[in-house]
Amino acid sequence: MPPTLIPRSGRLSIIASCVFLALLTGPSDARAEAPHDIGPAEHVADLLIAEPAGEAVVIGDMLAGTHDLEDTAEHVRDLFSALDVPFHVYASPSMPYSYEGREFLSEVADRVGADGLYVHIADGSSMVRTVAMGVDTPVEDVDGFVGARVRDEERPSIETIAEIYVETLLDPALEEWAGNPWYGPPRDPLGEEGGDRAPSGLLDPDRPGASADAGLLAGTVGGALIVSAVVRVRVLRRRYRASREDLPGTGAVVGAVAVAAVIAVGAGAATSGDAPGWSENPASVRGLSSPPHVTSTERIDRIVDGWDDTPLYVDPHVPGDRAGLARIGAELGETEIPVRAALMVQHGSDESAGVPDVLAYALAHTYGEEGVYVVLDVTGGRVGTALVGARSTGEGFDWSPPSPNDPVVWERTALAESLHGLADAFGGVVLDPTVEPSVPPEVEERIARSPDVPRGPGPGFLFAGLLPGLLVVGPLLGAALSAVHLFGTRLARRTVPIRGRRLRAQAVREARRMLEELERAPNRTPGLSEATAEADVALAALRGRPDDLDLLGVIVLARRARERLSGALSRPSVCMLDPLHGPAEGRGRPRHTRERIPLCAECLRIREEERVPLRLRLGMRIVFHGTAERVWGRTWYGTRGVLERHMVEEERVAR
Repeated sequence: MPPTLIPRSGRLSIIASCVFLALLTGPSDARAEAPHDIGPAEHVADLLIAEPAGEAVVIGDMLAGTHDLEDTAEHVRDLFSALDVPFHVYASPSMPYSYEGREFLSEVADRVGADGLYVHIADGSSMVRTVAMGVDTPVEDVDGFVGARVRDEERPSIETIAEIYVETLLDPALEEWAGNPWYGPPRDPLGEEGGDRAPSGLLDPDRPGASADAGLLAGTVGGALIVSAVVRVRVLRRRYRASREDLPGTGAVVGAVAVAAVIAVGAGAATSGDAPGWSENPASVRGLSSPPHVTSTERIDRIVDGWDDTPLYVDPHVPGDRAGLARIGAELGETEIPVRAALMVQHGSDESAGVPDVLAYALAHTYGEEGVYVVLDVTGGRVGTALVGARSTGEGFDWSPPSPNDPVVWERTALAESLHGLADAFGGVVLDPTVEPSVPPEVEERIARSPDVPRGPGPGFLFAGLLPGLLVVGPLLGAALSAVHLFGTRLARRTVPIRGRRLRAQAVREARRMLEELERAPNRTPGLSEATAEADVALAALRGRPDDLDLLGVIVLARRARERLSGALSRPSVCMLDPLHGPAEGRGRPRHTRERIPLCAECLRIREEERVPLRLRLGMRIVFHGTAERVWGRTWYGTRGVLERHMVEEERVAR
């Protein structure tokens, strides 16, 4: 049985809760009168109280840029429901200066005043804080065991941390692990049934560098394909000297380019989803293409509502001494041109991606009235401004807040001191009804990442992936593969004959073309009689059951007849090393023989030991195609002696 969390019930706890709730009634009104006094713990407590009793889950609005707040809260609530105890969970970005240790969570628990588990989860961090009120946990250091397991995850999400938290508390071996301080509780990241945390694939848009890797793969395949096609075409044309329609040419290269383009486009489209990056939630950025160009208006609405009471809004998460802020707000209310300011804690995961100018623009667009809108980010000392119906002639407000990473300095420093001169900083602003809030460049970048806007491949696809693959890696790979193929082909030709199936298809195609040209040739065409005689022999050889040598003879005669009709025949002799090479240009010796035979230009250029004659399979034997046993070899395909139809037919009968 897994360990259980046991609620403490009793009259004492009920009375204490009632007394505490009664005491909270007074400060509630005080908070309404002094909004600057609301701190992080009080704000979070109010949010948790507004949630369902015993199932309170609040995902901080500073995570609106990376999470769907409602869906995430519902998922976390479902996970914690397995504990069967009241729970109050708050998730936020990792900001230790605002949520210092368990002190923050203890103050939240005191203000809520209800029994149960109080858990603070920091997104992307192994820091987990737990405070138990009125319930017992299986071990004292729950946070340590959960953190040990969370550290095994890379940038753990809120859902992952919540899942690990619940798994740890319900693990039957937790108490045993607690007794051995040197042994940490193991956890299978895939879960008992394999889970769904499979390694990210090459084209996974959420994987860092997916675009560059996909571009490199697409470019490499495309470049290798194009180079291989070019080499193949050149080799075939040099080897066989055939007409353009006989062998692949420009069309093959164009086809390779087209296929490479399709591969590149497909890879780019497959990885276009990584444009938002890991820090952007695709579901939350769908509204970026329309004003106010933020992923959520929850915090913006709260700021706008706060401006109804004072022109200075102070975010509850802002640390530091808030004495004197009411005076700063009063000074802003007395300016000639309305100035509305928001003192904020911003984070890269919030609705404006942590950019003050983006938040200022969203506030100006939402509030809509003329004036100056100022956002002061305490985490980086940055200032964002937006103008509506006004034009600035000054330099703005130069703000230097204390470092938020030093909580001691914040406690001793009044925020009002750092804001001195804020009201006077915009004295150079003049009214101009034609001025509309200008869209910050960061907004344009976020619009380009919105799923509502068509976008191309992610960063790195072109320059870090596709081009290097297409121009460098791919051609080198294509050249290497072509070299291996050519070497293997040459090696195979020394021992392996041409198959009859290949020769038969080629012989039928050549004979058909020959007959078509004979039908179109005028009666007085030069060479018509010789072409007709050669066609007669070729057709006779093609009838019946021709072997490989007969088929080779048909190809040679058909090509020669067509060349006679076109007037392109300069020499009737054919390359006797391989008749498929085309016409002979001279004579030379093949390997392992002293007889000089007609050779094509390509065979004349290579060394004698590389001149390997074509061999064919005749029945059960493999013989040289120019063997004297057959009429084709004795007459050199009709160029060294008479080759007539009856000779081919008689030879067939004799076989």
